[in-house]
Amino acid sequence: MEEIQRTYYSIREVSDMFAVPLPTLRFWEKEIKQLRPHTVNQTRYYSQEDLDTIQRIMYLRAQNVPIKEMSRRLSIDRKGIDTRRKAYEQLMAIRQELTELRDMI
Repeated sequence: MEEIQRTYYSIREVSDMFAVPLPTLRFWEKEIKQLRPHTVNQTRYYSQEDLDTIQRIMYLRAQNVPIKEMSRRLSIDRKGIDTRRKAYEQLMAIRQELTELRDMI
């Protein structure tokens, strides 16, 4: 049976998922601007994007990157992903135009 991916996870679930203590997650939220879970009735809910950010934070921690540097590096990573996505979309649009031009000939 196919597993359904959930949209949001509670802070407890994320803590268990990554084996990261709750206080550490809260600290990262304060120090790293890219980690901003949704809050409903004082309960934090993490999106898939938040989970991806936590994975990158854990990678940076394993590389001994200081917490102050993490936010900067995560911004650079995010910009790189956005740039690649835009480039891909532009290439696909050009490909479509070329296909249409070829079909006209």
